Parts: sequence; structure tokens; C-alpha cells
Amino acid sequence: MRLATLVLVLLGLSGCDSFGIDADAPLDEAPASEPWTEMLDAVNAARAEGRTCGGTRYDPAPPLVWNGRLQSAATRHTADMVSHNHFDHTGTDGSGPGERASQAGYSWRVVGENIARGQPDVQEVMSDWLASAGHCRNLMDPRYAEMGASERSEYWTQLFALPR
Repeated sequence: MRLATLVLVLLGLSGCDSFGIDADAPLDEAPASEPWTEMLDAVNAARAEGRTCGGTRYDPAPPLVWNGRLQSAATRHTADMVSHNHFDHTGTDGSGPGERASQAGYSWRVVGENIARGQPDVQEVMSDWLASAGHCRNLMDPRYAEMGASERSEYWTQLFALPR
């Protein structure tokens, strides 16, 4: 069963922008992933400090933990944006952040996404996100407990969530 699921996921990832995994049928285990420690550390450093985002004051927020399913969803969206020269929270297949998280097998209660393009490194993209009210609010939102992220060709996706 695990091998069949893996083959279906790999086929879906290799050939098209849109693939379906029944979000109500959880995968046997989370996709293998190593935390992107540079990004995770930068996010958690920002969350450790109180800050004002667009006029709203945020107290320090608990650190996030890395989640492989959220990373998979972020990677899928980044690849979609790069391959279609598209920059939007809605994918070229019509999917939104919550749908992409669900398709990656993540059962969530709250989900949020930051995207960016053109920044050469984690330090610059984090600086830009923290300077933007909406992106900053996502970074500081204390409801989120987990995250995944991806970057390719200076297209960036961060996905934040609270599991169900």
C-alpha cells in the first residue's frame, strides 16, 4: 500500500500541475523532509520578538515546527509559479493554500501563506515580509504551530498551519 501511494504521488508530481490526494484519507506517514533550518530559524527569530504589523501590535509568538506535508504543498506551489511565470496565491489549477495543504495530506484548522519573488536569499525575503503588514501578520500569528516553505528561481512560498 505504501509503495502504491508513493508511486501515485510521484507520478502526480512529475507530470502535471494538478494532482489529487484524498484529504480525508491520511497518508501512512509524512513525506520525508529535512527542515529548512535557515528559514525556520529566521521565522522563529521573528516570532520571538514582539512587533507591530500594519498598526497591530503582536506579542512574541511560540516557535513553529517544520512539517513535511506543508513543505510539499509549498514546493508544489513554488514549482507551479516558476513553470508558468505566475505569481499569485491561487495556483494555475485554481487551488488555494488550504486546498494545496489538504492535497498534500495535511489536516488543518487554520492555514496561511506568504509568497514572494525576486529576493535572492532568506534574509532579504524575510525582511520584505516583515515590512509588509499582511505577510508580517502571518509570520506573527500565534495560532500557527507548523510551517513548510520552498524557494526556486527566487520564487518563495511559506505555508503556515494549525493541525486539526
